[in-house]
Amino acid sequence: MVDTTVVAGERVSLRPVERDDAEFLQLSMTKPEIRIPLGSNDPMNSHQATKFIENVIEDGDGVSFIVEADDERIGIVATKSTEPARPELVYWFVPEYHGQGYGSEAVGCLVEYLFRTVECRGLYARLFDFNEGSRGVLEKLGFTHEGTFREARFIDGEYVDTLHFGLLRSEWDAMQSE
Repeated sequence: MVDTTVVAGERVSLRPVERDDAEFLQLSMTKPEIRIPLGSNDPMNSHQATKFIENVIEDGDGVSFIVEADDERIGIVATKSTEPARPELVYWFVPEYHGQGYGSEAVGCLVEYLFRTVECRGLYARLFDFNEGSRGVLEKLGFTHEGTFREARFIDGEYVDTLHFGLLRSEWDAMQSE
């Protein structure tokens, strides 16, 4: 198999999403531990996963990577688009790798990649107030809580707040030079 690694960290590597990843995407999006924090009330079937790769990843203007560690697919890091002045980050990891620093490393690799390759002022990410793990990833990487949309989404039977975090290029550069 050809190595298609685009970014390599200490424990993780990022490579482009391929159609062969549809099963991984489908299985992971069916797990409530991933699906609910992402705000998806409906599981994804294999046909929908393939269509998602074709329509959103292949035909979209974002950047999407499979995260691998120990020769296993462990998650996805992406931007919805690279066009706005502050692209939105999206990421998720399989539950077996939560709480071990893989998320922070992988998202940090994506942030560094984006600031090297995309002309953008900064980045932002949204998360639900109950997602402590995602909040920890963003705070560890220097993102700042910029606002809260109260009871913005109906997730798993209740209204939840959506938190918005942002990171400016200048803040990232200052952190990297320390």
